[in-house]
This record gives sequence, C-alpha cells and structure tokens, in this order.
Amino acid sequence: MDTVGRVTHLTPEGENWWFGVQVPPDFARYVVLKGSITIDGISLTVARWQNNIAEVAVIPYTYQHTNIRDRKPDDAVNLEGDVIGKYVERYLQAGHYSRHAESHLNVARLIEEGF
Repeated sequence: MDTVGRVTHLTPEGENWWFGVQVPPDFARYVVLKGSITIDGISLTVARWQNNIAEVAVIPYTYQHTNIRDRKPDDAVNLEGDVIGKYVERYLQAGHYSRHAESHLNVARLIEEGF
C-alpha cells in the first residue's frame, strides 16, 4: 500500500459501475489515464482522471467478487500507484538521466519499440 484515498462514488451504469476515488495530491503523480491503479488490492485501469479523482469502470464480475460492492462515499481505501511510474521516478532519482545528456530516444524509436 502506498497511501489511502477516499471513495467519492459508486454509480451504476447499465450492467457496470463507475467507482471514483479521491487521490491525495502527493500521490497524484502515480496516476495516469489508462494506467493501472490498485484499490484495496484490486488492480484496475484509470478510465477518467480529473481534479485528483480517479475513476475506474467496474464490470459485473469484479463487482460481484470483490469488496467494491460494499464501498460507500467517504470510505477509506488503500491505494497503490502505477508501477511503471514508480520505476521511472526511481530511475530519475538515481541519477541515470541528465537533461543535457544525448539521448537516442525519440518518438520514432518509441513507435518502433511498440509504445
């Protein structure tokens, strides 16, 4: 667990639900639209991200087989951030990157590598 967030809503939409969680400001750097966020041990995809609220779409199977169905607004939930963001942050903090160093990384190379 990295931090604690607060449930903002669990709103049904058709057969699915929108689950919103208020993310602490110092944790927001780990939240990326279409990236992963783990809420109470459940790895989910951030479908909407606005005003430090991460929203995930919850399918019926996940709703029925997890504790998400029991969550109410203002409930505390354990959060873990996107692991790729953590790797990048650690890499940069370790000093492996210099703004002045020549890089062989560019958009064409990223596309070539499948990003």
